[in-house]
Amino acid sequence: MEGLDHRLRKTRLRWFGHEKRRNENSIIRRAIELDVRGRRPVGRPKKTSSKILEEDIRKLNTMEDMAEDRQQMRQLI
Repeated sequence: MEGLDHRLRKTRLRWFGHEKRRNENSIIRRAIELDVRGRRPVGRPKKTSSKILEEDIRKLNTMEDMAEDRQQMRQLI
């Protein structure tokens, strides 16, 4: 039985693979790469989905380019 952390990581990386394989002009790709300007309120910095994804990639010792190859990602997850 897999733990909750592993299952969440697996789902996030699977979604990341879908995002990377999409056309560069798709709304999803443009929204993810959107650079939001402005300031955050004072307090603890929010953990963004991109930071969490970077942690997942680092934990599995993978590269973002690997998302293009579905079979390779399945073996890692």
